[in-house]
Amino acid sequence: MNDPVLVVIFLRGGADGLSIVSPTGDQDYLAARAANLRVPRDGDGAGFKLAEANADVDFRFHGRAKGLSELYGAGELAVIHACGLKDGTRSHFDAEDRMERAAPSSTNTSGGWLARWLKDVKPDGILPALAVGPAAPDSFMGVSDVAVARELQSLRLAPGHPYRKGVLAALQGLGADQVFGSSITRLLSLTKSIETKAALDENGNLKSYEAAVEYPKDNELADSLRTVAQAIKLDLGLRVTSVDFGGWDTHVGQSYELPNLINALSTALTAFWQDLGPLQQRVTVVTMSEFGRRLKSNESGGTDHGHGNVMMVLGGSVKGGRMYGEWPGLKNDALDMGADLAITTDYRHVLADVMGAHMKYAKAQSLFPGLEHRPLGII
Repeated sequence: MNDPVLVVIFLRGGADGLSIVSPTGDQDYLAARAANLRVPRDGDGAGFKLAEANADVDFRFHGRAKGLSELYGAGELAVIHACGLKDGTRSHFDAEDRMERAAPSSTNTSGGWLARWLKDVKPDGILPALAVGPAAPDSFMGVSDVAVARELQSLRLAPGHPYRKGVLAALQGLGADQVFGSSITRLLSLTKSIETKAALDENGNLKSYEAAVEYPKDNELADSLRTVAQAIKLDLGLRVTSVDFGGWDTHVGQSYELPNLINALSTALTAFWQDLGPLQQRVTVVTMSEFGRRLKSNESGGTDHGHGNVMMVLGGSVKGGRMYGEWPGLKNDALDMGADLAITTDYRHVLADVMGAHMKYAKAQSLFPGLEHRPLGII
Protein backbone atom coordinates (compact mmCIF):
# COMPACT_ATOMS: atom_id res chain seq x y z
CA MET A 1 0.00 0.00 0.00
CA ASN A 2 1.10 3.59 -0.61
CA ASP A 3 -1.38 5.42 1.60
CA PRO A 4 -0.03 8.30 3.69
CA VAL A 5 0.67 7.73 7.38
CA LEU A 6 0.39 10.22 10.25
CA VAL A 7 2.34 9.85 13.51
CA VAL A 8 1.26 12.14 16.38
CA ILE A 9 3.73 12.42 19.26
CA PHE A 10 2.22 14.00 22.38
CA LEU A 11 4.76 15.40 24.83
CA ARG A 12 2.76 14.96 28.03
CA GLY A 13 3.36 17.30 30.92
CA GLY A 14 3.72 20.63 29.16
CA ALA A 15 7.03 20.78 27.29
CA ASP A 16 9.08 23.96 27.53
CA GLY A 17 8.97 25.14 23.93
CA LEU A 18 11.10 28.14 24.87
CA SER A 19 13.94 25.67 25.49
CA ILE A 20 13.31 23.27 22.60
CA VAL A 21 13.43 26.19 20.15
CA SER A 22 14.74 29.14 22.08
CA PRO A 23 14.71 32.90 21.30
CA THR A 24 18.29 33.23 22.52
CA GLY A 25 18.75 36.82 21.36
CA ASP A 26 15.59 38.16 23.02
CA GLN A 27 16.53 40.49 25.88
CA ASP A 28 13.29 39.74 27.75
CA TYR A 29 14.04 36.02 27.58
CA LEU A 30 17.55 36.62 28.92
CA ALA A 31 16.22 38.76 31.76
CA ALA A 32 13.43 36.36 32.78
CA ARG A 33 15.27 33.03 32.79
CA ALA A 34 17.92 31.87 35.22
CA ALA A 35 21.21 31.34 33.39
CA ASN A 36 21.09 27.54 33.75
CA LEU A 37 17.62 27.46 32.14
CA ARG A 38 18.63 29.42 29.05
CA VAL A 39 19.97 28.07 25.77
CA PRO A 40 23.39 29.72 25.23
CA ARG A 41 24.72 31.00 21.92
CA ASP A 42 28.32 30.00 22.56
CA GLY A 43 30.43 27.85 24.84
CA ASP A 44 29.35 24.54 26.35
CA GLY A 45 25.85 23.50 25.37
CA ALA A 46 25.45 26.18 22.71
CA GLY A 47 22.24 25.88 20.75
CA PHE A 48 21.98 25.14 17.03
CA LYS A 49 20.94 28.19 15.02
CA LEU A 50 17.80 28.03 12.88
CA ALA A 51 18.27 29.38 9.39
CA GLU A 52 15.29 31.10 7.78
CA ALA A 53 13.96 32.17 11.18
CA ASN A 54 13.80 35.63 12.77
CA ALA A 55 17.43 36.82 12.61
CA ASP A 56 16.82 39.56 15.19
CA VAL A 57 15.79 37.00 17.80
CA ASP A 58 18.44 34.36 16.97
CA PHE A 59 16.30 31.25 17.41
CA ARG A 60 18.22 28.10 18.29
CA PHE A 61 17.46 24.48 18.95
CA HIS A 62 18.56 23.33 22.38
CA GLY A 63 22.16 22.11 22.54
CA ARG A 64 20.92 18.53 23.06
CA ALA A 65 18.75 18.65 19.93
CA LYS A 66 21.47 18.08 17.34
CA GLY A 67 19.33 15.59 15.43
CA LEU A 68 16.39 17.99 15.23
CA SER A 69 18.74 20.68 13.97
CA GLU A 70 20.05 18.37 11.25
CA LEU A 71 16.54 17.39 10.14
CA TYR A 72 15.65 21.10 10.02
CA GLY A 73 18.80 21.86 8.03
CA ALA A 74 17.93 19.07 5.58
CA GLY A 75 14.58 20.74 4.90
CA GLU A 76 12.57 17.89 6.40
CA LEU A 77 11.52 19.48 9.71
CA ALA A 78 9.35 22.58 10.11
CA VAL A 79 8.90 24.59 13.31
CA ILE A 80 5.74 26.44 14.33
CA HIS A 81 6.25 28.66 17.37
CA ALA A 82 3.80 30.58 19.58
CA CYS A 83 1.34 27.81 18.88
CA GLY A 84 -1.24 26.00 21.00
CA LEU A 85 -4.69 25.82 22.53
CA LYS A 86 -6.32 29.24 22.39
CA ASP A 87 -9.04 28.51 24.97
CA GLY A 88 -6.28 27.38 27.30
CA THR A 89 -6.11 26.17 30.86
CA ARG A 90 -3.20 25.37 33.15
CA SER A 91 -4.72 22.02 34.10
CA HIS A 92 -2.93 19.11 32.38
CA PHE A 93 -6.09 17.03 32.26
CA ASP A 94 -8.33 19.78 30.90
CA ALA A 95 -5.80 21.01 28.35
CA GLU A 96 -5.13 17.49 27.02
CA ASP A 97 -8.86 16.81 26.83
CA ARG A 98 -9.55 20.02 24.90
CA MET A 99 -6.64 19.46 22.49
CA GLU A 100 -7.61 15.88 21.74
CA ARG A 101 -11.27 16.72 21.21
CA ALA A 102 -10.09 19.70 19.10
CA ALA A 103 -13.51 21.32 19.20
CA PRO A 104 -14.87 24.19 21.33
CA SER A 105 -17.29 23.07 24.04
CA SER A 106 -19.91 25.31 22.47
CA THR A 107 -20.13 22.98 19.46
CA ASN A 108 -21.25 19.98 21.57
CA THR A 109 -18.90 17.82 19.53
CA SER A 110 -18.11 14.48 21.13
CA GLY A 111 -15.16 12.19 20.61
CA GLY A 112 -11.63 12.90 19.43
CA TRP A 113 -10.38 14.46 16.21
CA LEU A 114 -8.65 11.29 14.99
CA ALA A 115 -11.79 9.32 15.77
CA ARG A 116 -13.81 11.69 13.56
CA TRP A 117 -11.35 11.07 10.71
CA LEU A 118 -11.53 7.29 11.16
CA LYS A 119 -15.34 7.33 11.23
CA ASP A 120 -15.54 9.35 8.03
CA VAL A 121 -12.77 7.73 5.99
CA LYS A 122 -13.15 4.13 7.21
CA PRO A 123 -9.66 3.21 5.98
CA ASP A 124 -8.95 -0.24 4.64
CA GLY A 125 -6.24 -2.38 6.15
CA ILE A 126 -6.07 -4.66 9.12
CA LEU A 127 -4.32 -2.08 11.34
CA PRO A 128 -5.60 1.40 10.40
CA ALA A 129 -4.99 2.96 13.82
CA LEU A 130 -2.41 2.19 16.49
CA ALA A 131 -1.95 3.77 19.91
CA VAL A 132 1.52 2.90 21.20
CA GLY A 133 1.33 2.73 24.97
CA PRO A 134 -0.90 1.44 27.76
CA ALA A 135 -4.10 3.12 26.52
CA ALA A 136 -5.56 5.00 23.57
CA PRO A 137 -5.56 8.80 23.98
CA ASP A 138 -8.75 10.85 23.84
CA SER A 139 -8.01 11.81 20.22
CA PHE A 140 -9.27 8.29 19.40
CA MET A 141 -12.30 8.50 21.70
CA GLY A 142 -15.44 7.39 19.91
CA VAL A 143 -14.09 4.53 17.78
CA SER A 144 -13.27 0.92 18.61
CA ASP A 145 -10.98 -0.01 15.71
CA VAL A 146 -7.85 1.22 17.47
CA ALA A 147 -5.15 -1.26 18.44
CA VAL A 148 -3.36 -0.48 21.70
CA ALA A 149 0.05 -2.01 22.35
CA ARG A 150 3.66 -1.21 23.15
CA GLU A 151 4.91 -3.77 20.62
CA LEU A 152 3.43 -5.81 17.77
CA GLN A 153 3.97 -9.07 19.64
CA SER A 154 1.05 -7.99 21.86
CA LEU A 155 -1.30 -7.66 18.88
CA ARG A 156 -1.60 -11.35 18.17
CA LEU A 157 -2.81 -14.50 19.85
CA ALA A 158 0.42 -16.15 20.95
CA PRO A 159 1.09 -19.71 19.76
CA GLY A 160 0.42 -21.11 23.23
CA HIS A 161 -2.78 -19.17 23.84
CA PRO A 162 -5.47 -21.62 25.03
CA TYR A 163 -8.11 -20.15 22.70
CA ARG A 164 -5.96 -20.00 19.62
CA LYS A 165 -6.42 -23.48 18.17
CA GLY A 166 -10.17 -23.64 18.68
CA VAL A 167 -10.81 -20.07 17.63
CA LEU A 168 -8.76 -20.25 14.46
CA ALA A 169 -10.38 -23.55 13.54
CA ALA A 170 -13.82 -22.08 14.11
CA LEU A 171 -13.06 -19.34 11.62
CA GLN A 172 -13.00 -21.88 8.83
CA GLY A 173 -16.36 -21.59 7.11
CA LEU A 174 -18.12 -19.74 9.94
CA GLY A 175 -19.29 -16.16 10.26
CA ALA A 176 -16.64 -15.12 12.73
CA ASP A 177 -18.30 -11.80 13.54
CA GLN A 178 -21.44 -13.61 14.67
CA VAL A 179 -19.49 -16.22 16.61
CA PHE A 180 -16.90 -14.06 18.33
CA GLY A 181 -17.77 -10.41 17.72
CA SER A 182 -15.95 -7.92 15.52
CA SER A 183 -13.13 -7.11 17.97
CA ILE A 184 -12.06 -10.75 18.32
CA THR A 185 -12.38 -11.22 14.58
CA ARG A 186 -10.06 -8.27 13.94
CA LEU A 187 -7.56 -9.68 16.44
CA LEU A 188 -7.59 -13.00 14.65
CA SER A 189 -7.17 -11.35 11.26
CA LEU A 190 -4.34 -9.21 12.62
CA THR A 191 -2.68 -12.32 14.06
CA LYS A 192 -2.80 -13.99 10.67
CA SER A 193 -1.51 -10.89 8.83
CA ILE A 194 1.40 -10.35 11.21
CA GLU A 195 2.42 -14.00 11.04
CA THR A 196 2.23 -13.93 7.25
CA LYS A 197 4.40 -10.83 6.92
CA ALA A 198 6.79 -11.04 9.89
CA ALA A 199 9.61 -13.45 10.62
CA LEU A 200 8.87 -16.01 13.35
CA ASP A 201 11.27 -18.03 15.48
CA GLU A 202 11.11 -21.79 16.01
CA ASN A 203 8.57 -21.31 18.82
CA GLY A 204 6.22 -19.25 16.68
CA ASN A 205 7.07 -15.92 18.36
CA LEU A 206 7.92 -12.80 16.39
CA LYS A 207 11.62 -12.40 15.85
CA SER A 208 13.18 -9.17 17.04
CA TYR A 209 12.65 -6.37 14.56
CA GLU A 210 15.79 -5.72 12.54
CA ALA A 211 15.85 -1.97 12.08
CA ALA A 212 17.93 -0.30 9.38
CA VAL A 213 19.67 1.78 12.07
CA GLU A 214 20.47 1.40 15.74
CA TYR A 215 17.88 3.07 17.97
CA PRO A 216 19.07 4.76 21.17
CA LYS A 217 18.87 2.49 24.22
CA ASP A 218 17.01 3.28 27.43
CA ASN A 219 14.77 5.63 25.47
CA GLU A 220 11.01 5.14 25.84
CA LEU A 221 10.16 7.19 22.78
CA ALA A 222 12.68 5.32 20.65
CA ASP A 223 11.11 2.00 21.68
CA SER A 224 7.65 3.31 20.71
CA LEU A 225 8.80 4.69 17.35
CA ARG A 226 10.61 1.43 16.63
CA THR A 227 7.24 -0.31 16.93
CA VAL A 228 5.67 2.25 14.58
CA ALA A 229 8.44 1.76 12.01
CA GLN A 230 7.97 -2.01 12.16
CA ALA A 231 4.21 -1.69 11.65
CA ILE A 232 4.71 0.62 8.64
CA LYS A 233 7.26 -1.69 7.06
CA LEU A 234 5.05 -4.77 7.52
CA ASP A 235 2.42 -3.02 5.38
CA LEU A 236 -0.50 -3.73 7.73
CA GLY A 237 -2.52 -0.77 6.49
CA LEU A 238 -1.45 1.64 9.24
CA ARG A 239 -2.75 5.18 8.63
CA VAL A 240 -2.70 7.00 11.98
CA THR A 241 -0.75 6.33 15.14
CA SER A 242 -0.37 8.10 18.45
CA VAL A 243 2.71 7.96 20.66
CA ASP A 244 2.83 9.37 24.18
CA PHE A 245 6.10 10.65 25.64
CA GLY A 246 5.72 11.96 29.18
CA GLY A 247 7.82 13.57 31.88
CA TRP A 248 7.81 17.19 30.63
CA ASP A 249 6.34 18.79 33.78
CA THR A 250 9.57 20.50 34.84
CA HIS A 251 8.59 22.55 37.87
CA VAL A 252 11.76 21.47 39.69
CA GLY A 253 15.29 20.77 38.50
CA GLN A 254 14.66 21.67 34.87
CA SER A 255 18.37 22.22 34.18
CA TYR A 256 19.09 18.51 34.49
CA GLU A 257 15.69 16.98 33.64
CA LEU A 258 14.90 18.86 30.43
CA PRO A 259 18.16 18.32 28.51
CA ASN A 260 17.73 14.55 28.84
CA LEU A 261 14.14 14.75 27.59
CA ILE A 262 15.12 16.90 24.62
CA ASN A 263 18.00 14.57 23.78
CA ALA A 264 15.66 11.57 23.96
CA LEU A 265 13.18 13.29 21.63
CA SER A 266 15.89 14.32 19.18
CA THR A 267 17.74 10.99 19.00
CA ALA A 268 14.55 8.91 18.84
CA LEU A 269 13.05 10.97 16.01
CA THR A 270 16.32 10.90 14.08
CA ALA A 271 16.64 7.12 14.36
CA PHE A 272 13.00 6.59 13.36
CA TRP A 273 13.39 8.84 10.34
CA GLN A 274 16.55 7.13 9.17
CA ASP A 275 14.98 3.71 9.73
CA LEU A 276 12.08 4.54 7.38
CA GLY A 277 14.40 5.16 4.44
CA PRO A 278 12.39 5.47 1.21
CA LEU A 279 9.13 5.20 3.18
CA GLN A 280 9.71 8.74 4.46
CA GLN A 281 7.64 10.08 1.55
CA ARG A 282 4.56 8.39 3.01
CA VAL A 283 5.00 9.56 6.59
CA THR A 284 4.46 12.83 8.45
CA VAL A 285 5.20 13.25 12.16
CA VAL A 286 3.66 15.98 14.34
CA THR A 287 4.82 16.82 17.86
CA MET A 288 2.55 18.65 20.28
CA SER A 289 2.11 19.30 24.00
CA GLU A 290 -0.82 20.52 26.09
CA PHE A 291 0.82 23.87 26.90
CA GLY A 292 4.21 25.51 27.24
CA ARG A 293 5.99 26.81 30.32
CA ARG A 294 6.14 30.25 31.91
CA LEU A 295 8.66 32.70 30.53
CA LYS A 296 10.04 33.47 34.00
CA SER A 297 11.78 30.68 35.87
CA ASN A 298 10.50 29.84 39.36
CA GLU A 299 12.35 29.56 42.66
CA SER A 300 12.61 25.76 42.43
CA GLY A 301 14.94 25.68 39.47
CA GLY A 302 12.16 25.10 36.98
CA THR A 303 9.29 26.70 35.12
CA ASP A 304 5.57 26.55 35.83
CA HIS A 305 2.60 25.87 33.54
CA GLY A 306 2.41 28.40 30.71
CA HIS A 307 0.52 28.93 27.47
CA GLY A 308 2.13 29.24 24.00
CA ASN A 309 4.46 26.52 22.78
CA VAL A 310 6.29 25.06 19.80
CA MET A 311 5.07 22.36 17.42
CA MET A 312 7.21 20.51 14.90
CA VAL A 313 6.26 18.74 11.67
CA LEU A 314 8.61 16.21 10.10
CA GLY A 315 7.95 14.63 6.72
CA GLY A 316 9.18 13.74 3.28
CA SER A 317 6.79 16.28 1.76
CA VAL A 318 7.23 18.95 4.44
CA LYS A 319 8.58 22.37 3.45
CA GLY A 320 11.07 22.26 6.27
CA GLY A 321 14.02 24.38 7.25
CA ARG A 322 11.61 27.19 8.08
CA MET A 323 9.76 28.60 11.07
CA TYR A 324 6.06 29.20 10.49
CA GLY A 325 3.60 31.40 12.31
CA GLU A 326 3.98 34.85 13.85
CA TRP A 327 6.42 35.43 16.70
CA PRO A 328 4.73 37.83 19.18
CA GLY A 329 7.83 38.65 21.19
CA LEU A 330 8.30 38.45 24.94
CA LYS A 331 7.81 42.04 26.06
CA ASN A 332 5.45 42.30 28.99
CA ASP A 333 2.58 43.83 26.99
CA ALA A 334 2.89 41.03 24.39
CA LEU A 335 2.69 38.19 26.92
CA ASP A 336 -0.51 36.32 27.68
CA MET A 337 -1.70 37.56 31.09
CA GLY A 338 1.66 39.25 31.48
CA ALA A 339 3.36 35.91 32.11
CA ASP A 340 3.31 33.51 29.15
CA LEU A 341 4.25 33.30 25.51
CA ALA A 342 1.12 34.37 23.63
CA ILE A 343 -0.48 32.06 21.08
CA THR A 344 -0.62 33.46 17.55
CA THR A 345 -1.35 30.13 15.77
CA ASP A 346 -4.17 27.84 16.86
CA TYR A 347 -2.60 24.36 16.92
CA ARG A 348 -5.52 23.06 14.86
CA HIS A 349 -4.27 25.02 11.84
CA VAL A 350 -1.12 22.88 11.93
CA LEU A 351 -3.12 19.66 12.17
CA ALA A 352 -5.51 20.83 9.43
CA ASP A 353 -2.54 21.57 7.14
CA VAL A 354 -1.20 18.05 7.68
CA MET A 355 -4.57 16.36 7.29
CA GLY A 356 -5.36 18.30 4.13
CA ALA A 357 -2.05 18.27 2.28
CA HIS A 358 -0.55 15.01 3.54
CA MET A 359 -3.54 12.83 4.41
CA LYS A 360 -5.59 14.25 1.48
CA TYR A 361 -8.54 15.03 3.73
CA ALA A 362 -9.74 18.54 2.98
CA LYS A 363 -12.76 18.72 5.31
CA ALA A 364 -11.12 20.69 8.10
CA GLN A 365 -14.48 21.71 9.58
CA SER A 366 -15.42 18.06 10.02
CA LEU A 367 -12.34 17.41 12.13
CA PHE A 368 -12.07 20.80 13.82
CA PRO A 369 -15.54 22.34 14.23
CA GLY A 370 -15.52 26.11 14.43
CA LEU A 371 -12.08 26.47 12.85
CA GLU A 372 -11.74 28.96 10.00
CA HIS A 373 -8.70 27.23 8.57
CA ARG A 374 -5.92 29.40 7.20
CA PRO A 375 -3.39 27.15 5.47
CA LEU A 376 0.15 27.65 6.66
CA GLY A 377 1.71 25.95 3.65
CA ILE A 378 3.79 23.55 5.75
CA ILE A 379 3.36 20.73 3.21
